[in-house]
Amino acid sequence: MTQQAAAPRYNSLWHLAAMGVLTPENLPNGWHPDDIRTPARVAVIDTSVAMNHPNLKDAIKQGLAFDLFSTRLGAFPGLQAQESIGSLTLSDAPGLVAGLPGCKALLGELIDRLGPDQPPCHGTVQPATSPVFSGHGTAIAGLIGARPTMASMSKAFQDGPEDTTLALPYCGVDPTCEIIPISTNFDTDPEQMILAFLYAELVGADVIVLPRGIPDPFRAEPELYAQEFLGTTLGELTAPCPVSEAHRALWAELAELIVKISMRRPVVCAAGNELEEYGIYPANLASDDNGVISVGAVNAKGWPCSYSPTSDLTVWAPSSDAERFDSGEVRLSGARMIADKRGIPDSNQIERFSEIEIISTDVPGRGGYSTTPYEGPEPEDGVREFGSYFCRFGGTSAASAVIGGFLALGRGLGRIPDSADGVAIKAWLIAQCVPPQPSHPELRVPVMAGCKWHATDL
Repeated sequence: MTQQAAAPRYNSLWHLAAMGVLTPENLPNGWHPDDIRTPARVAVIDTSVAMNHPNLKDAIKQGLAFDLFSTRLGAFPGLQAQESIGSLTLSDAPGLVAGLPGCKALLGELIDRLGPDQPPCHGTVQPATSPVFSGHGTAIAGLIGARPTMASMSKAFQDGPEDTTLALPYCGVDPTCEIIPISTNFDTDPEQMILAFLYAELVGADVIVLPRGIPDPFRAEPELYAQEFLGTTLGELTAPCPVSEAHRALWAELAELIVKISMRRPVVCAAGNELEEYGIYPANLASDDNGVISVGAVNAKGWPCSYSPTSDLTVWAPSSDAERFDSGEVRLSGARMIADKRGIPDSNQIERFSEIEIISTDVPGRGGYSTTPYEGPEPEDGVREFGSYFCRFGGTSAASAVIGGFLALGRGLGRIPDSADGVAIKAWLIAQCVPPQPSHPELRVPVMAGCKWHATDL
């Protein structure tokens, strides 16, 4: 794999150098793609992904991409032109649903849906994988497994006869893994999330990444309760009518299913961006005896990001920082201090704030987090400009994607034994960790063996 040095004004791969995955010169640190025995398979349960992105098209296992947003039992956005799904190699999952009658019924329906004679889409319903929906998932996929590439320049945007290609040297943590997007919506639907986790299990994912929370109404407690509502769940407070026992049971089964799956393979979860104690659900399911991994965020200086939970998380990983100004902490940027010297408290901990942000892949064109200045759709014969293919990204979502890529790389390089289960893989991950700050020994950031955290403030 040939990787070009990042632009000298901003090292978009700083997070990889900080974790020892790449050297400061942006070359693989002690490994080469030829060292990968079998590429790891990462299932991402999130929004859809821009599968045609030049840095992602070879990373996405397009034939297995699964969309649960558009239809109950899913559609295959990468197989729209085919008449049937075809034969899929499915892992053994029935043991997971013992004692979970709702999950068992859904597993039977899903296995029938994945039969070789089934159509990729049901009737005229098309997958809900528009660029409008795909910003978050595209950024997550890039951090996990984007490949550096040379893209063809559209003839309409070439500056001269030699200007036929455009270097896109961006790289994920494991640029050899294969990514299976499993797209969902954000409705409080336990059935959809059960199907998503069961599909990740059936296709044999080595790692499952959930870079978001699940709005379980019985596990998300309101921040403020009137005295008369103490002990009442959010679901009961907000339900327009009494919650059925069947619906309540499915939410309970989902929580149990996540833990059961994590015993087989790690489930990497974002811990939240609002200083939540112990992290959001399901990151807060993490314990020493399961394979759920809750991930917090540290900035480029090695300090916890201003929004990241810090209590009882599994690991932390690099992400973009954010300003904070409240009773707990004042952390404002140097730019703000220069622009407005008045009103900046002496307690401002500017030494903890980092301007350096995570960069990741974005939906090409006007969709996603960053938009192109050009009107109209993307050209069909190549790319037209560099900027709209990438975006600023952050939060514990970004951190969880980085950890997912790190686990994939460990699996591909054989540093994680093939026989390791979710608990053993979690223990391996923790064993690779170092504290990024001497003053925060409780923080754990994984680095490649033999390396140290390389803090940076470019």
